[in-house]
Order: sequence, then structure tokens, then C-alpha cells
Amino acid sequence: MAIRTPQQRKTSDGTTIARMVHILPSKVITPRRRGQSRKTFNMTTQLSTETASTETELLEVARSILSASDYELPVLPEVSVQLLKLTADVDCNPRDIVDLFKRDQSLTGHLLKIANSVRYTSGQTVTSIQQAVARMGLLRVREIVMVISCQSKIFNVADFETDVRESFERSLATAAFSQEIARVRRLNVEDAFLCGLLHDVGRPVLFQSLSDHRASTESPASNQAVRYAADQLRIPMAEKLVRSWDLPERLETIIRNQATPLEAEEYDQQAAILNLAMDLATLALDDQKEMPSQLDHPMIGVLNLYPEDVGNIISQHTTILEWVGATA
Repeated sequence: MAIRTPQQRKTSDGTTIARMVHILPSKVITPRRRGQSRKTFNMTTQLSTETASTETELLEVARSILSASDYELPVLPEVSVQLLKLTADVDCNPRDIVDLFKRDQSLTGHLLKIANSVRYTSGQTVTSIQQAVARMGLLRVREIVMVISCQSKIFNVADFETDVRESFERSLATAAFSQEIARVRRLNVEDAFLCGLLHDVGRPVLFQSLSDHRASTESPASNQAVRYAADQLRIPMAEKLVRSWDLPERLETIIRNQATPLEAEEYDQQAAILNLAMDLATLALDDQKEMPSQLDHPMIGVLNLYPEDVGNIISQHTTILEWVGATA
């Protein structure tokens, strides 16, 4: 299984940053014990070789899927597409938004549930679409529409329910932390939210496509082999999906450089926000550890965040986790 480990590197200006990179565990060769038959030892070696071969084969399949121009990527529901277009216009009529929601009862139910979560509520229960739109505003409505669309169309893979749920929860937390950081830095909060939400969408998309391939070809590939291939190519698949949804090209650049923020050129600050938010989300979701009050992270310097800024961002983790729990 691929694991993530910190790696130090220096940029052209001499700044040392850390990034998380995927590596494979070193291959361990166990010497044959006294009395152990050579046949048994050879069988173990053969199984390890077959597993590695299957992982390599599945990775090539994933690369083929990624490069195929005719591969059908998940599409947003039509009502969601119309809502996103409508709410992008600051002069839109709120009644038109309400009418669109009424065409999709599932979307309406999800909106009201999320609108009443700690992150959005002001203490008063929202009971109608009209109230939700009036109280939250266009930006919040757009956020929720995108969250619901991703949850229903992407983060839903039969054979990988636990993996996909964890990915969705991590993406939600990353989106929320990204938005908090962007607000402090006075950068585009909507871009920050979307990049956080979509930074890992390539993983469930590959889970689904590789599961379909495995079923149609009766491949012996294990779930672990699918996880490995998805982990290796999740970022370029996320880029491809963002492109297919006609989202701004800058989001592709930011997502592409989530592990290498300083390579995002003019969007290095936004990529640094995403990188920091990803690690904050991982910390917040780890129920085996307490959330620290401060953090030593290379992107804090890149973003020129003061200790009080970092403390204020981290202090939002309880609210963020409550929102994730209510949404996922």
C-alpha cells in the first residue's frame, strides 16, 4: 500500500519546504527458517510477485483510462448545473433559485439538512428553501449545491464505501479549512472551498472505473491493488474532472500543485492554502490525537500567517467537524 511521508526540498529562492509524497514500503525479504520447506517459501515469493504484477497491470489500466478521450466522466446533475450558473449571477432572482430547487426534492432535502448545520445556522431553524436562500446568500448556496452534487455523483462507490466516506469527510474538512485560511489572507474564498472539496475527487472516480474494469474482465486484482492505482493517479484524474465540468482553469493549476505549492506560479498562495488545509483536515479527523493550538508547517511562512492567525484557524476545528458530521 502506498504511504505518505514528508520530504524536504529547497526552492529556487532557498526556502526549505516539506511536501508529502507517496512511496511504496520497502520490499522485505524474509529468510527461510530452519525446517521450513523450500516449497512453502517459494510459494510465498510467488504470491508476492503475482500481487506486484497485478498492481502494475491495474496501474496501466488506470493510466489508459486517464488518457482516453472518450472516457465518460461523472457529470453534474442538470438541476445542479443550472443552479451553479444561476447563482454565479449576483443579479439573479432568488425566486428562480427556489423554483429550481423545487424540481429536485432530494437536492432540497439535502440543502435544508446542511443549512441547519452548525457551520451555516444562526441559531434559528431553516424550514424552507426561501429561508435558506435568504439567510445564507448565493455563495453559501453554491457551496452546498456543489457538495451535494459531489456526494451523490462521485463519492458513492459500492465496493469502497469506507474509503470513499473517508475521502469525502477529508475533502469537506479541507474545503472548510481552506476557506478559513483564504478569509484570513483575503483571497478568493469560493476558489479555496472548491479546491478543497475537489482536490481528491480523482480517487473515487478511479475506484469506480477500476472496479468496473475488474468486474468486466474478471480480473483477480484485489481492493488493495485498486487503492494503490487510485492513489497514484488521483490528482491528474481530479484535474481532468475539473476540466470536464468547465470550472475555471486556475482550479486545475491549484489542485495539480497541492503537494508542490511553490510550483503553482501565480497561484502559489492558493496552492499553499490547499496544502495547509489538507494537513489541518487530516489532524482534525484523527480521533486518536488532540488538535494542537499551534502548528509548525512550511506553508505558514509561505502564507505569512501570524501565530494568532494560525490559532484562530485551528480553533474552528470543532465547528468544522460538526459540519462534516452533519454533511457526510
